[in-house]
Amino acid sequence: MKVEILYFEGCPNHVPAVERVREVLREEGLAADVVEVCVRDEAAARALGFPGSPTIRVDGLDVEPAARSAKDFGMMCRVYTEGARRVGLPPHEMIRQALREAAGPAPAAHGCCQAPVPAAPESGHPGTSRKTLLLGGSVVAAIGASLCCILPVVAAVSGAGVLAAGAAFERWRPWLLGVTGVLLAGGFLLAYRDHRKACERGSLCATRSMSRWNILALAAVALLVIGLAAFPYYSGTVAQTVIRHGGQTVTAGPAALVTAAFRIPDMDCPACAVSLSAGFRRLPGVADAKVDYGTRRAVVTYDPAVQSPAALEKVVTEAGFRFESEPDFRE
Repeated sequence: MKVEILYFEGCPNHVPAVERVREVLREEGLAADVVEVCVRDEAAARALGFPGSPTIRVDGLDVEPAARSAKDFGMMCRVYTEGARRVGLPPHEMIRQALREAAGPAPAAHGCCQAPVPAAPESGHPGTSRKTLLLGGSVVAAIGASLCCILPVVAAVSGAGVLAAGAAFERWRPWLLGVTGVLLAGGFLLAYRDHRKACERGSLCATRSMSRWNILALAAVALLVIGLAAFPYYSGTVAQTVIRHGGQTVTAGPAALVTAAFRIPDMDCPACAVSLSAGFRRLPGVADAKVDYGTRRAVVTYDPAVQSPAALEKVVTEAGFRFESEPDFRE
């Protein structure tokens, strides 16, 4: 598509006309060669069929249909009608209509479209399907990369035995994060590549540019993926918010209670500490349990008549972690 803007030197509406054309092209998502033609004198005005400045032509046709048969040419300012007003620039809608006419089905000789074909919905485009798969895959991979800390929260809330499964995912986290990044980048690159290809210069079947909603959707997916991938860093706060630290009723007096300390060296996220603490508190006879992720250390106070160190160790090992006792611990 070629858009010509004819003007004479010093016309105050020359630059605004160029800006208006480019504005409407952006709004319509159309690619076009915008050419500014300076008409030097009366002879050039007659030769070019110049009815006044500024004149805008799309593929050789004046944007004002009534002016296409004009016979009065010369070096004069041109006036357009916009509603009840006389203005020095063609209205936006006049330019828009001319662009849409030119962007219609191309003649068969160009080999683009033999007959008018309804535009296919964006979701049916192969590139869109690939983009959706890549972005969806990045979300799934981000969830997988954070399962090591998502499952402990689930385990603590529901009591389900999935904490060990979460620990197993920790070894795969770097790989899953890498897959997440590759898939997310691929989705973005595919989206923008398809957009540039559809709107490249000289395209006969022009398409709209990427809509604001598409951009917002891509941004939303990116934020979701980043939030999921970063979950281990704020999982402790989430776990403390959703987990209620209830506990068993302990009937023994303080003098009868025993405090044991031990290390959990391979505990891999703050949510695991909160989940283990909740697991200890669910045991009969446990009066208090504190698990510190920073030091990888647990301190549990319990009634030895009801509970045993072996039961505490079982909570840790069943969660998929190593248990290291501290025999020299003193309160």
